Amino acid sequence: MNKFKYTLAIIKPDILVKQNQNVDKIINKIESKFIIHQRKQIKLSLEEAEQFYKDHRGKFFYERLISFMTRGDIIPLILSDKSLEINNNNNNNNNNTSIKPWRDFIGPTHRDKAREQIGCLRGEYGTSDTRNAFHGSGSEEEAIDEINFFFPHFLENNKK
Repeated sequence: MNKFKYTLAIIKPDILVKQNQNVDKIINKIESKFIIHQRKQIKLSLEEAEQFYKDHRGKFFYERLISFMTRGDIIPLILSDKSLEINNNNNNNNNNTSIKPWRDFIGPTHRDKAREQIGCLRGEYGTSDTRNAFHGSGSEEEAIDEINFFFPHFLENNKK
């Protein structure tokens, strides 16, 4: 059975606005563990941010999140875990997704918890719980929706 192998990652505006000198370093770190299938640098409009984060509407942090995500450019990326290629070649179907490996790599949402985890990206680059530098899809359903949001034809063109 061929499971869904992709996830959506976002490098958030705090990196591109205040830590732009680290973008290449971050991309290199990502590429050490993940294949980047697509990426682009864009600025979300208010409407796009509201649509993307519609599931958070009504939560206490929603307005702050929308304001933050529209303040500067972001880099959405479609990733797959490099180890999946090895596992698939060895017919090993365990953990056949990139969602958990990416979320483990970026670390917890909360900055203080992220700083306790050596090597996680949010611990290194995040500055607050909202400005935590990275996004990662939380489930296969989210990943599909989020990939389709930023890269509408990718999944239909990459069916296997």
